[in-house]
Amino acid sequence: MEESPIPTPPIEENVPPPTPPKPPKTVEMSVARMVQTVISVAIVMATLFTLWNPYRMFSSQVTVLPTQANQTQVAETVPARVGIHVGHYKHNEGFQCPDGIKEVDVNYVIANKVSLLLAASGIMVDVLQEYDLKLINYKADALVSIHTRSCTDPSAAQSGFSIKNSLSSTNVDKANTLAACLGEQYQLNTGLIFQYEPINEQDPSSHIFVDINAQTTSALIETGSLAVDRGVIIGSSDRAASGITAGILCFLKAQQLIP
Repeated sequence: MEESPIPTPPIEENVPPPTPPKPPKTVEMSVARMVQTVISVAIVMATLFTLWNPYRMFSSQVTVLPTQANQTQVAETVPARVGIHVGHYKHNEGFQCPDGIKEVDVNYVIANKVSLLLAASGIMVDVLQEYDLKLINYKADALVSIHTRSCTDPSAAQSGFSIKNSLSSTNVDKANTLAACLGEQYQLNTGLIFQYEPINEQDPSSHIFVDINAQTTSALIETGSLAVDRGVIIGSSDRAASGITAGILCFLKAQQLIP
């Protein structure tokens, strides 16, 4: 008996063999990639901190502590200070002439012009009344009291101006420098004769030398005779004011308070 052959399954053509399953992917990060990431994050954070600067929020409130350097700079920028004392102003009329001329009016006109000229030169100016409360312990680089001479007493017939300062000043050299500067410049501007006199402690006008601070350099000028120098102190008061102003500036320069 013949054995029948074992049937073979039909072979399918063009069928690819099955693909074996792939192993799961693993993400590998190189050292170079890690360094690059860290640098990128650092750049972003630095940018954020630059944009948000807490000091900018309070920049207007930052206070610069004083140092020797900036204190010197501030001191150099402080302008000189001068007091112009108007003799008899807001107190009485001073000398009175038969024709109605009053000393206080002449003093005021000249003093006002002096204050304007000094202010135009960058000087801080205080215009002071005869018994101004500001005179008490008044501190300034200089003080000049403006008066005139009489028009009726025996000396009135003599032309000229006088300058007085206190011999009890704490700094006699400064007081003498102020008097010399005033005398020289006033004479140059007015042509009047100069007479120097120490202050008479019994003179009512001498109270300014007692009232002010002892460190304030001061002088009193009698601008001329109301009898014979009217052409200068009234008719050409600009010349009188220019002379006083130039004398004060001369003193301030000598003390290196102005250039």
